[in-house]
Amino acid sequence: MYPPTPSSYRNKIIILTALITMFVTSMIWVGIGAVGYWYAYAEPPSFELQIDHPETVQLGEVVEVKVSVRNNGADDVELANVDFYDDLTDGFEIIDVTPRPSSQEKLWGYHSYNIRKKLAPGDVYDLTLKMRAKEAGLWAGDIDACNIMQNMVTHYTEIEVVDGAAEKSAPSEE
Repeated sequence: MYPPTPSSYRNKIIILTALITMFVTSMIWVGIGAVGYWYAYAEPPSFELQIDHPETVQLGEVVEVKVSVRNNGADDVELANVDFYDDLTDGFEIIDVTPRPSSQEKLWGYHSYNIRKKLAPGDVYDLTLKMRAKEAGLWAGDIDACNIMQNMVTHYTEIEVVDGAAEKSAPSEE
């Protein structure tokens, strides 16, 4: 057996130094990510949502759901998108969206309307969905307003669709 050479010690020191550097660098990146996540998601946006729609509509009737997004904060915020979850919209056929969003997507479980509108303090953005009731039932779900970091404010809403023809044909209990 030969005694260790100076180059074998040097190789071990290089490998050990590389492992320590990799570990320390990884921990720094994890810390930066955690701080970034905390900074981005520490507070919800300063949006306030107001939803206006009839509580009950007839089957086949066209209904408008008006979403008003108000910036209640002291700084400008950018409204990125407004989302309507399928649990609310499944009983309806979406006819129109006013004003036209810059784009729209049908994602897993919701319709997302991309707005990209800067709201100064006190500004209000109105989005109206025109829908036709296509199935009787209680349709309920969330409507979200999101900023560009996808922080959101959520409002739960319900719309009942009744079948007037079925109610008229049902025997009354007199």
